[in-house]
Amino acid sequence: MNTPDESFETLVEAYHTPGDHGVAEPVLGSEAAEEGQRLLMIVTQTQTVEQAVKVALGRPRLDASGIGPMWKVRTTHALDAKVRLLATHSGNSRSEIIRKAVAAYSP
Repeated sequence: MNTPDESFETLVEAYHTPGDHGVAEPVLGSEAAEEGQRLLMIVTQTQTVEQAVKVALGRPRLDASGIGPMWKVRTTHALDAKVRLLATHSGNSRSEIIRKAVAAYSP
């Protein structure tokens, strides 16, 4: 992933046209929305608007009460490998896998 400075440079390169002297043409309506989406996908290095919005908004809160507690646990390399593999195959994060496992274990 690019740094913020590299992402800005990518955006500038994507938008710059040779001979441009800073004169802007207004873009309105659906054309403006499409252009905004295109630029958002460039900066976030994604292929769809949905992916770009997810990257731009960041991680969602787990619940409405705000930031929850953080657990720090140690594990074996073998168990870590299993969780990573499960996360990759299921499309979930390691944290989500662990939360689901604890919830399933709880009465």
